[in-house]
Amino acid sequence: MKALVVRNLRKGYGNFLALKGINLEVEEGEVFALLGPNGAGKTTLIRILAEGLRYDSGEVLVFGKPLSKETARLIGYVPQESIAYDILTVRENLGFYADLYDAPRGRIDELIEEFGLPANKKAKELSGGQRKKLNLAIALLHEPRTLILDEPSNGLDVPARRELWEIIRRFRREGKTVIIATHYMEEAEKLADRVAIINEGKVIAVGTVDELKRLVGEGSVVHIEGELRIEGLPEGVGVLSENPLRLKVEDPRRELPGIIEALVRAGSEIRLVKVEEPTLEDVFVKLTGRGLE
Repeated sequence: MKALVVRNLRKGYGNFLALKGINLEVEEGEVFALLGPNGAGKTTLIRILAEGLRYDSGEVLVFGKPLSKETARLIGYVPQESIAYDILTVRENLGFYADLYDAPRGRIDELIEEFGLPANKKAKELSGGQRKKLNLAIALLHEPRTLILDEPSNGLDVPARRELWEIIRRFRREGKTVIIATHYMEEAEKLADRVAIINEGKVIAVGTVDELKRLVGEGSVVHIEGELRIEGLPEGVGVLSENPLRLKVEDPRRELPGIIEALVRAGSEIRLVKVEEPTLEDVFVKLTGRGLE
């Protein structure tokens, strides 16, 4: 089932058109990344989906039904900024939002345990990672089927970011749909089943990371060091340099065994082999003509 379908969505602010006909489909149970620079339209799209921001035209379906107050309960939302109240404890924050969402009070202890939160510590006393967990817990109080995270790694140090990524992977294993709006290439590449690249209010490409890399025609480069005799390489392999040996290939998993076999057969002594693949940033720059920042 489609967790989310967006058709020809348009939204303007005065003379500025933030969304210029967005089309997206998100499958139930996948991690889907919206990747783009600041100002690309990601936040406007997220606000429509999660906050009920009015749009000018188009259609939004949540599990097959039009977006409404009823279907909005199927979505949990973690915005960029914390929604926890600094002067309230973790338990008090969860209690406040449980009442607001009409969520069962039993969820409070479940989520405190699930995220390892200090129940009686005030929100202002939490670390950045703990505060992010508290916001995740708040978003999960009413047991949504889809979770939307707007720039989830923003402001987190590396250990807290890695811990958050593992939580997102766990959500996926549990069958939740997770939509991440991010401008971090690595976050999209590491977590997402599929990625939509958004630029200037338009979706310019959608697919798995591998599909996006193939879309722009970028092959991989095999880098080999050692005492090499370069003879009998498989057909179709492009030699970029001989010292070190750098070969351009289309599919390293398929072509690398034949390359190594040819070099060894010719009497080479190989010390190092590594594969350099195009990144999402390479794809983005090629599609848009600019970087993310």
